[in-house]
Amino acid sequence: MATQEQYYFGQGRLFSRPYGAEGAGGWRWWGDISELSISAESEKLEHKESYSGRRLPVRTIVTSTTMSLTGTLHQVDTEAIGELLYGTASEIPGGTVAGEDLGTVAVGDVLKLEYPGVSNLVITDSAGTPVTVGEENYILDARFGTLEFVGLPTPPLTMPLKASYEYAGGKQVPFFNRSQPILQLRYEGVNLAENDAPVIVEFYKVSSDPMQGWALIQNGQELAGNSFTLNPLADTIKPETGPLGRFGRFIQVASV
Repeated sequence: MATQEQYYFGQGRLFSRPYGAEGAGGWRWWGDISELSISAESEKLEHKESYSGRRLPVRTIVTSTTMSLTGTLHQVDTEAIGELLYGTASEIPGGTVAGEDLGTVAVGDVLKLEYPGVSNLVITDSAGTPVTVGEENYILDARFGTLEFVGLPTPPLTMPLKASYEYAGGKQVPFFNRSQPILQLRYEGVNLAENDAPVIVEFYKVSSDPMQGWALIQNGQELAGNSFTLNPLADTIKPETGPLGRFGRFIQVASV
């Protein structure tokens, strides 16, 4: 009987959740990934015979096997960056600041306020009866909370200057403030070469290397992509010879 050929041209979505999570929930979609590849390697012990004078290999014994996933992620948000740079994402609530100390200011100085997303900025000096600094004396980039002083009023102000404002808040993620994350992974894809046939690839226990490339400035014709490597580990909770294996599995979904 002839073998029915099957080809693969895949697109799909990668999901993860913390290793050890139970039930059906807790999965996070990683966003747009333009490349995702699996590779496997083995360490081998090779024996060469010593009787022919030609040292021919007569035994090869596999002593260890490893797998890796490499990909390019185009999703740039705090959750994605936190996963790849071992950070814990958190919210920065919006709020108000009263009397932030700007120090002694001279014409030409560029200052960075403590918070970005600035509105309703008022700058005063430190006199007993504070003098308000007119907006004609500085340029505010409200998005970043950046001030550039282009002038100062006369008579001279009493330093330091003080800033009061509202800020919008946002999200943040520090780098390397938690241990290496261990994840469960699930890839859900469609095989465009076989009428969009659905496929699933699961990995039960995966560690991640830190992000390997993230271009902050681009001059080409492509969006930035973050290169990453994930390392499937043996999940020893599962039986060694069980139908699911200890590393993961590939599933061809039957037609429904």
